[in-house]
Amino acid sequence: MTERKKITKKVRRSGRYASNDARMVRIRTESHGLGIFKTLIVFLAIALQLGILATLYFRFLFAFRWYMVVSLVLSLISCLHVLSSNRNGQSKAVWIFFLLVGFTVGYIVYYVSDVRVFFGRAKKRYARIFSETEKYKAEKSHIECDKSTALSMNFLESAGDFGAYDGTDVEYFPSGASFYDDVLERIERAEKFVFIEYFIIADGVLLNRFLDVLERKAAEGVDVRMMYDDLGSNRTLRRKTKKRIVRSGIKLTGFNRLTPRFTVAMNFRDHRKIVVVDGKTAYTGGSNLADEYINEKRMYGYWKDTGLRLDGKAVDVFTLMFLRQWEYVTKEKPDYEKYLGLYTPTENTSAVVPYADGLDYKEPIGKGVYESMIASARERIWIMTPYFVPDDTITDLLAEKARAGVDVRLILPAIADKPYVYAVSRDNAERLIPYGVKVYTMDNSFVHSKLLLTENNVVVGSINMDLRSFYQQFECAVFTNDPKAVAQVADDFAVTFGDCTLLDGSGKYKFIKRIIAGVLRIFAPLM
Repeated sequence: MTERKKITKKVRRSGRYASNDARMVRIRTESHGLGIFKTLIVFLAIALQLGILATLYFRFLFAFRWYMVVSLVLSLISCLHVLSSNRNGQSKAVWIFFLLVGFTVGYIVYYVSDVRVFFGRAKKRYARIFSETEKYKAEKSHIECDKSTALSMNFLESAGDFGAYDGTDVEYFPSGASFYDDVLERIERAEKFVFIEYFIIADGVLLNRFLDVLERKAAEGVDVRMMYDDLGSNRTLRRKTKKRIVRSGIKLTGFNRLTPRFTVAMNFRDHRKIVVVDGKTAYTGGSNLADEYINEKRMYGYWKDTGLRLDGKAVDVFTLMFLRQWEYVTKEKPDYEKYLGLYTPTENTSAVVPYADGLDYKEPIGKGVYESMIASARERIWIMTPYFVPDDTITDLLAEKARAGVDVRLILPAIADKPYVYAVSRDNAERLIPYGVKVYTMDNSFVHSKLLLTENNVVVGSINMDLRSFYQQFECAVFTNDPKAVAQVADDFAVTFGDCTLLDGSGKYKFIKRIIAGVLRIFAPLM
């Protein structure tokens, strides 16, 4: 029996287990009363605002009956605008459905939800920050590589100005426990600064381990900064812990504060996972800073996650990524030069391309990288993802590749953390089985890894294969053709396949499940 199948064993700091009991146990994340109260107040305030708006709207509607005709005309015009827009096909279908069914109010929702309306000022601020810090970007490397690697590198260069770097060593970690052991070991050696950015930072064993080290480092004069997403960490990071962090000399800030005000911008979240130590080492991956990611807590069986470490020239990209986000959130301009150019180049000649995605970029970069890798693959396409809710472009590409004889495999969780998203993910995946795609579920486990592996390249990062990650969240990842990293990820896939069940697309109530998934798919852009 593999380590991963022993899903109820208590994980020590080394990541190993202490019991042979293999029963599945589900333990919910501890909730804090203050976080629940804050969330309740925020949603009640937003509901009240929406109620007032709805009341005023319907009073107006009944006072002017002719408005029904005007609304229908405006909704039809909006449908034409949707069809001519650059939105993905699935979003277009959802919006047209909404505009026609709820025509009396649909066009209003459509226009006020436009990014340019609720996030316009923010995009201008990002543009200013990017323009002012362009001079701090590390000089890119010219790297000779195969055609498939070059296609993805060219896309990253064109879409986001993300260049390839040599002189960078890459190390892959197949579990959250091994990943965080390494992170903490490097932080222990920190002399200048430690930057931490996570979607979720949660009270618990792992955070206490971090704070024990970070507080000591802050006392030694190391510049320690932590950034969390306010919605992602709302019910997990207590105010008491925040005060402890600030008192210790650690700089702490939250992205996009959760406020009792109706705004579509609240839907845009910072989903990045970044740790930078002294400008020499950087980490990213799927793991948040919470106990379930090291299997200290049992929520949905064994929690499968992964991570990546960079040492060398490419680290500067993550440093700059963090500092830009820090400046945007705090409105404080850091001394960029102080934190850049501190890396020690290695002898590695492989291409390493760290990249970001989000509303600070014009194109959905994460989606584009996945598409370019899938389109250029000739031998294999192995994917590990917690959610599989892409648009038709990716599903069509996977089907075509499988029919052409490429080894296409997809690993999903066997246990759902969000049943409604899981229903759509399973349905989307099982629709690919007739084309030759092999779909697996990891037994008694929740897969949270975000991996795409081809014969020569791999991506590891925070980007889920769903529409939220592609269009509504700030994300990050690393694309590389490093042979060592490719081999390590391939070995992890090989081990994980042994812990999985291969689906054949059959099952009870398949027709009913397909109908339910079809209805839920309408809300896919919000999942």
